[in-house]
Amino acid sequence: MTPRRALAALTLLTALLAACTPTRHPAPPAVDVSAAVIPVALIAAGTLNGVPWQVDLVSVAGRLCTRATVDDRPAGQGCDPPVSPQSPLNIALDAVDPRVLLVYGAADPTVTHLTATPSRPVPLTAPYDGKSFFAYATAPGAASDLTAYDASGREISSAADKIRDFESP
Repeated sequence: MTPRRALAALTLLTALLAACTPTRHPAPPAVDVSAAVIPVALIAAGTLNGVPWQVDLVSVAGRLCTRATVDDRPAGQGCDPPVSPQSPLNIALDAVDPRVLLVYGAADPTVTHLTATPSRPVPLTAPYDGKSFFAYATAPGAASDLTAYDASGREISSAADKIRDFESP
């Protein structure tokens, strides 16, 4: 392309672009996110090492979610945690505050009770949408297992590997 043709093409392109008016799109409507979150139930709450913590069951746009806070700061949120008889526990671990490790999640209906190690019972909520929920707080480095049992007392799941992987640097 010769310089004269390039200049002519550039001039034509400039004229075409100048004739176009930019399309303005209206701003998207403002969404009040807090209005979309509907409290369902308190899963568990407490204070550990002087730090308040809480895990709630909430509905977000029709989905069941766990929402954790530590020292009034968001620690985590998970929605529609999958569970089944083949994979009866779905756990989340949050250490947003170095003084508190939150262990929380969902359990399949085949789980009738949970025990944490070091030894302590972990209460389950009443079932919601085919699963129960649980939460507890411990000192970082202290948790080593969360074991699920069925109605006959048989161990059906352990979260030891996931806890060990999370706690290992």
